[in-house]
Amino acid sequence: MLFSLLSSSLLLAATASALPAELESRATNQYLTNSHVAITELQTFYKQPSPAPWAGGWWNSANCLTLLADLRAKDSSSFLTSITDGANGVFKTTLNNQARDSTNALSYTDFFDDQLWWILALIKTSDVTKDTSFLQAANLTFAAVTLNNKASNNPCGGLANAYPSEKYLVKSSTIATVLYVAAAAQLATRYPAQKTYFLNKATTQWSWITKNILIDGIMQGDALTGSPPSCSNNHAFLTYIEGVALQALVALYHATNDASYLTTADTLATKLLSGKYGMMDSNKIALEFCDNENSCNPDLAQFKGIMMRGLRTLRDAKPDVAGGQIKGFLTKNADSIWNNDRQSGTNLLGEKWAGPFVLESGSAMQLSSHSSATMALVQAALANM
Repeated sequence: MLFSLLSSSLLLAATASALPAELESRATNQYLTNSHVAITELQTFYKQPSPAPWAGGWWNSANCLTLLADLRAKDSSSFLTSITDGANGVFKTTLNNQARDSTNALSYTDFFDDQLWWILALIKTSDVTKDTSFLQAANLTFAAVTLNNKASNNPCGGLANAYPSEKYLVKSSTIATVLYVAAAAQLATRYPAQKTYFLNKATTQWSWITKNILIDGIMQGDALTGSPPSCSNNHAFLTYIEGVALQALVALYHATNDASYLTTADTLATKLLSGKYGMMDSNKIALEFCDNENSCNPDLAQFKGIMMRGLRTLRDAKPDVAGGQIKGFLTKNADSIWNNDRQSGTNLLGEKWAGPFVLESGSAMQLSSHSSATMALVQAALANM
C-alpha cells in the first residue's frame, strides 16, 4: 500500500501543471501525502472489537478517531475512505464497540475527561458522516458527565476529572472543565431546541475558567487545589489545555456569534506562539515539559497534537489570527516531525518533534507519540488545503 501511495503521489506531482488549480493544490500538498503515510502506520495499532480500538488508552483512541474525522472532512480519497467509511470502517465499528452504561452513555473508565474526549470525537464524526447515531451518543454521554460530576465534589469550582473513588481524581480540573465547555458549546449548535440549555452549561464553566485559569491572556494551571477561600493554582503550562481552550472559544463564537470569544482566542494564540511559556523550543518547535528527557508517559505524549488542532481550528474561524502565524507554525512543526522525528523503514513518529527519533518502550507510548505527531501532520495538511 505504501509503495502504491508514493507512486500515486509522484504521478500527481508530474502532472500537476495540467490540473485545475484546486486539484493542483491537493496534488502538491506534501503534508497530505505525509499524513496518509503516517495514518498507514497508525492503523498498525488498530484492534477491533474494543472500546479502545487503537491499542492504547481509551482517551488516546478518541483522539485517533478525531484526527481521522478531521482529515476526512476535506479528504475523500480512496485511501482514507477505505479506512473510515462504510459498515466495516473505523467510524462505525468504533461506535458500535463502545462500552455503555445504563443510560446508553459511553462509559469505559472512571474519568469524566475521557468521556469528554469521546464526546468531541463523536460530534466531529457525526458532522463528517451525517450519521446522527454519533451525535446521539455524544449527547447521552454529555448528560452522564453533567449528572455525575457534582459541584459538591469540587469546592474550588469547575469539574473534576473523575469519580470521587478514582485513585487519580483531580478536583477542579482545568482539562475536564475546558473540554466540557467545548462539548457544550458544540452541542448547542447541533441541538437548536436545546441551545439555551447547552449554552448555559458552557458559559457558566467558561466564567470559572476566565476567573481562575485564563490569566494574562493564556491558560495557566491544570487544577485548583484546597478549599475556599484558599484555592490555589500551580500555573502549569500544558499544550493540550491551550489547544482545547482555543477549540472551546471557537465553539462559543459559533454558538453565540459573539466575536469577543475570537478576540480572546487571538490573544491566547499570540501569547502561545510567542514561545515565552515553555511550550516550544527556541526554533518554535512544539515542546512538552517532559520531551527533553524523553520522560513523557502515554498521556503526556498525546498532548502536543491537540494544541495543533486547536490552532488550526482557530485559523479556520479567523485566518489572520495571531498575526497570520498559525499556518507557518503548523507547517514548520510538520516538516520537523517528518525530517527529524521519523523512524526509517516504519515511518513511526516519535515523542520529540525536534528530533532525534527515539523508539519508545511499549506500544501505548509508541501509539501516543505517533498519533500526536500524526495529528500535527493532519493539521498542516488541512491548513494547506
